[in-house]
Amino acid sequence: MRARQFAICDSDRQYLSMLQAYLQKRKLADFEILVFDAVDKAVEASLEKPFELLLIGEGIYDTDVINVKASKIYILQEDGLKGITGYSMLAKYQSMECMIAQVLDEFVSDDCCNSVERRGRNPTALISFYSPGRHRGQSAAALCAAQVLADQGCQVLYISLVPFSGFEALMNTSYEADVTDFLYFVLNHADKLLYKLDSLKRTIHGVDYLPPALDYADLLEIGREDWQRAMELLLYSSDYTHIVLDLSETCQGFYDMLENSDHVYILTDNSNVYAHAMLSHFKKLLLAKEYEKILGHMTEFELPQGWEAQCGEIELLASSPVGARMKGVLGR
Repeated sequence: MRARQFAICDSDRQYLSMLQAYLQKRKLADFEILVFDAVDKAVEASLEKPFELLLIGEGIYDTDVINVKASKIYILQEDGLKGITGYSMLAKYQSMECMIAQVLDEFVSDDCCNSVERRGRNPTALISFYSPGRHRGQSAAALCAAQVLADQGCQVLYISLVPFSGFEALMNTSYEADVTDFLYFVLNHADKLLYKLDSLKRTIHGVDYLPPALDYADLLEIGREDWQRAMELLLYSSDYTHIVLDLSETCQGFYDMLENSDHVYILTDNSNVYAHAMLSHFKKLLLAKEYEKILGHMTEFELPQGWEAQCGEIELLASSPVGARMKGVLGR
């Protein structure tokens, strides 16, 4: 498939350079990033191949913009004094993450976003983390493992499916949409999966992640077959080398995801009689349900003592004591 063109036109070359660098680092699926510092240059390039998206600075805007061939044009608004009408407006001086999320979210909902079916560039491994003992370190371990993999050059998507992840407080941010919005969308528009993923994903320490569900009840409402289909679409279409699931029983496809995982990492605490008993119960249940395959690719591990006090900065988990432990666990 030929790359679609995402063009930016602005007279502020420093802004252009910063936005281009951000978009290239974000690695938008199937988009080629182009920059222009003059409208006539954008017009000329679009005549050879029309742009899918064009962001044009309010300061550089002139009537020749009407000659640019583009499916969707946004004005990067600075002060609004030019009185430009007929185009979608974006605040130029805002978080690039928020601005691009807005552009892509509108793009994927627009009829001009044509259906695209493609196979991912990489074989994708599915890795699941789970703790039968409800150990609070499960998410720290899963996200840390994702960061360790990213440090090793892997392309990683982390998905939290646990109730009350606390991510907004931990990362000092807010989310307008979450993983359930992504799932409901792709189940109805499978061929737009990558664009929806690009519009919603956030990044921490080189790891892409989908904002966790605000209400875990929304996860419970997704059926087993829908969970399986959504995961198959992600594994088939995305360019990630690893998808890391931070798993819980809030998913009707819980056992399927464990069974379909290339590896399952089970967090336990052998010094805790209750945690040991819960793990024993979990294994007994897997045998009773004839899920021997899950048992066959399970690795049990513990976190180092006192890990909580040494993992205050969530973006630096890979360099914490938990990171040292997870490097060993992943290397087994």
